[in-house]
Amino acid sequence: VGRHCRLTKAIIDRGCEIPDGLVVGEDAAADAARFERTENGIVLVTKQMLGKL
Repeated sequence: VGRHCRLTKAIIDRGCEIPDGLVVGEDAAADAARFERTENGIVLVTKQMLGKL
């Protein structure tokens, strides 16, 4: 996990390298656009999704 990251209600796939400053779980619209998000606000982050950032 990089510096200054904030991960809230997130499931991070094995082997992911979270880049510096990434914020997950605080902005529903941004999370839904970049990652998979459930109705309950749980966010799934995979290597493939991170590769598209």
